[in-house]
Amino acid sequence: MKKTIQIIVLATLCLNLTTKAQQPAKSSSLQKGYTGRVVSASSGEFLPGAIIKINPSNQTLVTNDRGEFSLILSDGSYDLSVHYVSFKAKTLAVQIPLKELLIISLDNDEQSLQEVEINAGYYTVKERERTGSISRVSSETIGKQPVSNPLMALQNRVPGLEITQQTGTPGGGVKVQIRGRNSINTAVGNDPLYVVDGVFYPSTSISSSLTSGILGIGGASPLSFINPSDIESIEVLKDADATAIYGSKGANGVILIKTKRGTTGAIKVNAGATQGWSNVDRRLKLLNTEQYLEMRKEAFQNDGLTPGVRDYDVNGAWDQNRYTDWQKTLIGGNALTTNASANVSGGNHKLNFLIGGTYYQEGTVFPGEFGYRRAGMNTSLNFGAIEDRLNVGLTLNYTNTMHDLLTGDPTSNILLAPNAPNPYDENGKLNWEDNTVYRNPMQYLMQSNEKETYNLIANVSVRYRIFTNLFLKASLGYASITGSEYRKTPMASRSTALNPTSLNRIADFSNNDNNTLMAEPQLTYKEEIGPGTFDALVGLTFQGNINEIRSIRATGFNSDEQLRNIAAAATLSTLDMISSQYRYTAVFSRLNYQINSKYFLNFTARRDGSSRFGSGKQFANFGAVGAGWIFSDEPIIKNNIPFLSFGKLRASYGITGNDQIPNYGYLQLWNSLSGTYQGVPTIQPLLGSIGNPDFSWETNRKLEAALQLGFIENRINVELSWYRNRSSNQLIGDPLPPSTGSSTITANRAATVENSGWESVLDFKVVDNTHWQWNAAINITIPKNKLVSYPGIESSSDAYNYIVGQPLSISRVYNVRGINSQTGLYDIEDSDNNGVLNDIDRYLHKFSGQYFYGGVQNSVRFKQFLLDFLVSFSKQNSTNSYLNGSFSPGFWDYIGPTTNQPIIALKRWKKVGDQTSISKASTIPASYTNYTRARSSGGESIQDASFLRLKNISIHYSLPKKWLNHIKVDGARISLQGQNVFTWTKYLGLDPETQSMSLLPPLRTLAVGLNITL
Repeated sequence: MKKTIQIIVLATLCLNLTTKAQQPAKSSSLQKGYTGRVVSASSGEFLPGAIIKINPSNQTLVTNDRGEFSLILSDGSYDLSVHYVSFKAKTLAVQIPLKELLIISLDNDEQSLQEVEINAGYYTVKERERTGSISRVSSETIGKQPVSNPLMALQNRVPGLEITQQTGTPGGGVKVQIRGRNSINTAVGNDPLYVVDGVFYPSTSISSSLTSGILGIGGASPLSFINPSDIESIEVLKDADATAIYGSKGANGVILIKTKRGTTGAIKVNAGATQGWSNVDRRLKLLNTEQYLEMRKEAFQNDGLTPGVRDYDVNGAWDQNRYTDWQKTLIGGNALTTNASANVSGGNHKLNFLIGGTYYQEGTVFPGEFGYRRAGMNTSLNFGAIEDRLNVGLTLNYTNTMHDLLTGDPTSNILLAPNAPNPYDENGKLNWEDNTVYRNPMQYLMQSNEKETYNLIANVSVRYRIFTNLFLKASLGYASITGSEYRKTPMASRSTALNPTSLNRIADFSNNDNNTLMAEPQLTYKEEIGPGTFDALVGLTFQGNINEIRSIRATGFNSDEQLRNIAAAATLSTLDMISSQYRYTAVFSRLNYQINSKYFLNFTARRDGSSRFGSGKQFANFGAVGAGWIFSDEPIIKNNIPFLSFGKLRASYGITGNDQIPNYGYLQLWNSLSGTYQGVPTIQPLLGSIGNPDFSWETNRKLEAALQLGFIENRINVELSWYRNRSSNQLIGDPLPPSTGSSTITANRAATVENSGWESVLDFKVVDNTHWQWNAAINITIPKNKLVSYPGIESSSDAYNYIVGQPLSISRVYNVRGINSQTGLYDIEDSDNNGVLNDIDRYLHKFSGQYFYGGVQNSVRFKQFLLDFLVSFSKQNSTNSYLNGSFSPGFWDYIGPTTNQPIIALKRWKKVGDQTSISKASTIPASYTNYTRARSSGGESIQDASFLRLKNISIHYSLPKKWLNHIKVDGARISLQGQNVFTWTKYLGLDPETQSMSLLPPLRTLAVGLNITL
């Protein structure tokens, strides 16, 4: 590492000296300085990065971020050649001296707009030539959003990509699915493949059992370790043509992340900083103390009972006049967010570099000083021009992440009784109110979890031209995630009513290491054959991964102050001691042939080998074929449909696989027990599972057809896709009888899951003139999921979870016929009339997934102002709401008294004859059971969770150049950004997207920022 940094610094200094040496001398008696600007002829928009070649002086200039350049020339005539991507090149004669600012206007080249290259992983493909489904999000779009996880920058911007932020806690988990859920197994098998700078990157958390499921931290996405400001672009690969080259890795789609690279031109410094504030967007309307106590007393009256000694809220033990807004107390704070970044880049076409650093800090809305911090660096070095025989590239991304968070989420306590005691006593200690409090929401503040993570992603690629059209490329990648955790549970955080002892003082220590090393040699060949161009690629992949987790629990401390000192513990026990290795190898190839730049045929093939399968099952073959036809280039179309600028049909079909299962599942693993039997140490099957050497790969057959259209010089663009993916040979954990000593065995089931649907993208230029530009886009996805077949489902554990011919996201429910006006309880049908409600009576099914989702984007520019906003939407049902997950009205649980209700409980049944949808208040278990059956397993459990959300808004103002010239600044921009700004929904909960009743919802964030270029 030290040597690498020294090389980077040395290269930077050399490049700086070289650049200065190549620059023309400052103005002399024969030379004068002039300025100019390159703009779009149609919109007047500045064109940063335009290349200007000056003859006969042989100078080459690059415009800055405001499209400006400087000329230092002697008097005379010169030719300026100007080039910019997606614009027509222009050559003009210039006479020095200039009399005014030189403005160079370039015309849009609609053909060039289709020439933009898209990253497809092992190769790049031009937009007009792609035969697969690939969506791209640029760094410009990512930079307009105040997010800490780059995945959140994709949300509702890519059709077919469903991203759900599972918690608003910093560093929390993110659920990602591309074109639906392919596997019946919900634990594994549905995550996409992440590739960061050519290196396979973990898709799931590597945390130990200490933080598994805690605050969403245990399920945290490793992508949260990557700073969004370091990213150049993200591509999402969806269909078989795009993903089959990744074989089994691409079964659930592929997300390619490319970090920023060095640029040619003078050395440039770019720095930016934002300060943000986050809080909870929506709050529940809950009963106040008077309404709550009225409900509780009514419950006793309905039951013919009187409050008992443990009914603390109504028996006088707790103040009857006290009111605490627990939402404000527990999750009503403001989380401060600070984000700063800076980078230096520059060079020439032979050598260019980028060195950058970032810092990010985020607090929480919980009481107390908790938070999340990330610092990192990003480096890129590129040696050799494109025409050279040898090219070498190096990328390095390193981050250090620390979090100090809680072991429990206070959000789960917002339904505490409004007259519950104050959390702290007069001495500032946790208040247990004479042993009447069993759960104090502030106890979590003492039960903290600290974690530090080091994340490194490095890649070295070498490209060598063997012959004119034959290239050898080799890349070596390494990814490492190393972390340590400390979790404490002091005795002071335990209720005195539970009589805690020194054994309740617990300290957990954990270390985890996840290291991936991979090598990929490739050969590429390109040749003109007949009327077309032939392109071939063949390569190998070698990947090795080692994952180690070590966790120790220490108990029996004499003092809470000793918890960090593991030597002070009376007892040590092992929680996790895991070491697993994963080996993966593959050979892949691609053959592409295009004729006259309008007919395209693409073949991909791959043979994979995985160490997760037993002998004879380790290898499998995958492949795909894709085709495209640009029919707008046909003479009959050109001559008869002049308003059609671009038209293409494309289709693909292929087979990918899936090996997303735990390591060593084909082996029988054992775990030793502490006890003995007849003097012999005992063992048990590890993780409660029996090994199976006969299971093999899941397979996913993907079919797609798409139409792309451009109208009126591509001012209006439409892409419509239909897809159908069928995943079969499902890897499912089959249940075993207790006599086996194990709970499950992993095996292939001849079940088939189908995901089909429509994706559409429409973008158009509403206004496009010198001062005003308005671009709008809408994307919508209509997904369909179905269990096509499941032989033997009747005898499986899934008999009451799924129905053949129906979506996986259905719920088998009781027939709830509303509230009985005489009893005030839910009327639930006993379909077989046996007097017992069981699974047989759950004969109805209701859909609990998405009908459609998408986003509407707008970008409006007026002179130096730029406004962007995204409105996301989803039509969906949910099985979770605060009616389904809370206690029934009036019910009391003194151990965990989260018994308050939304104000809809005011509409509850109160007397015989009442017609309502809310059951009566009651304290008896039978009434609570009736409520939970109707609300959790009955037809009342399905709620409308549709929403419309102002997902993102950003306003930018670029300071005038004449202001900046005085302080010698090339560019400066002030911004105001917002995320999760406002939500419209009828959902009864904190957030209709996450639909969680115990975790903090995604927060609303407002941030101001400043970006400067020197």
